[in-house]
Amino acid sequence: MYPYTFSVSLRLKHPKIDPHIITRRLGKRPTRAWKVGDPRKTPTGTELPGTYRETYWYRTLTHDALSSKRTRLEYYLERLTSRLRPHAPFFRRVRAGGGNAELFIGIFGRRNYGYELSAPLLYEFGRIGLSLSFDIYDHPRKWRSP
Repeated sequence: MYPYTFSVSLRLKHPKIDPHIITRRLGKRPTRAWKVGDPRKTPTGTELPGTYRETYWYRTLTHDALSSKRTRLEYYLERLTSRLRPHAPFFRRVRAGGGNAELFIGIFGRRNYGYELSAPLLYEFGRIGLSLSFDIYDHPRKWRSP
C-alpha cells in the first residue's frame, strides 16, 4: 500500500448554542469558533458581509499531518475513541438540539491507498454521537495547523 498523510479535526455546528459552552464542556480551546449572529470574518479577521447563521466550533486534533508510515488512520481513530467517549452525552445533546458533531478527516496521497474502518469502530463513533466526514485529496500535503 502506498503511504498517505491525514489530519483530523473535531467540528460542532449548532443553531443557537454559545461556543463558550462547547469550550467549557469539552475542556479544550477551539482552533476557531463563532456564534450564530456574529459578524462574518475571514480566518485573518477581515470583515465579510452578513452574520453567521449558526454557531461553529472546531479544534484541530492533529497539529501536524500524520503519516500512515507512523500510524494508520484506523488505529489513530481507535485510540481517539477513548478520549472522546466521556463527551458522548454532550455530543448527543448537540445533535438532539438540531446541531451536528463530527470528526473531519482530510487524507492526502499521491497514489492509491486504502484503509478499513471496522464495524465495531463505526459503531463506537455512532454511540459517541459523532459522524465521520472525509475529504480525500490526490496530492501530498506538507501541512501545519494555523
